[in-house]
Amino acid sequence: MKVDDKLLMKSLNSAIVYSVQEKKGKKPKERKFDESIDLIMNLKDIDLKDPKQRIDKELILPNPVSKSNKTNVCVIASGDVLLHAKNMGVDTMNQEDLEQLNTREKKEKKKFVSKYNFFIVEDKLMPLIARYLARFLGPRGKMPKPFPAGYGIVSSVDELENSIERYGRIVKLQVKKAPILQVKVGKKSMNKEDLIANIKAIVDYTVDQMAHKYNNIRSMFIKTTMGKPIKVDEDFLKTIGDKRV
Repeated sequence: MKVDDKLLMKSLNSAIVYSVQEKKGKKPKERKFDESIDLIMNLKDIDLKDPKQRIDKELILPNPVSKSNKTNVCVIASGDVLLHAKNMGVDTMNQEDLEQLNTREKKEKKKFVSKYNFFIVEDKLMPLIARYLARFLGPRGKMPKPFPAGYGIVSSVDELENSIERYGRIVKLQVKKAPILQVKVGKKSMNKEDLIANIKAIVDYTVDQMAHKYNNIRSMFIKTTMGKPIKVDEDFLKTIGDKRV
């Protein structure tokens, strides 16, 4: 199923319109936070038992997925790399913090891992990460990867800056257990052209990985955090009313 820019924009506009809570006889209620925009792709005719047909990729998008992604990153480092991360306003841990975390209960480790989207680790501390947190990071797809597979292992301040900038534009694409890909493409307050560019980058990459290209896409939806999914489909948009889009 190929989609053009016009259809994507109409679907995005509709998803944003439907993010406003409406109750009959009452004034529409705006959300009190900047909702995320998600792209959902239902895939077909793929065999997930075949590792080659699975997707597990950190994809760099054309535009950031939020105005500030620093709170979604934790840097585990020492020395100059640690100091620079602190000066950049990023959450950090040193070796002592890491060792203290290892003494805590399993549920606390899981909570820590769930708090962040990405972990950037200084190369010299990777053996400790592997020993203490690998069993929590691995299943969630958050284990730091070196270049070119990822940008999560660094050895210098320059590499740290590059990694943080890229993670502001990186999303995790994972299709492993079910033929569904759901990924955040940005925030409701962002420029719509930037959101469309991010959506297209994800669709293009996914299609390129599929044997039958666009024919492997069963359906596609765009939704906000609290809104209803809007199908990227001309006929569907007509059923909800063109005045809404």
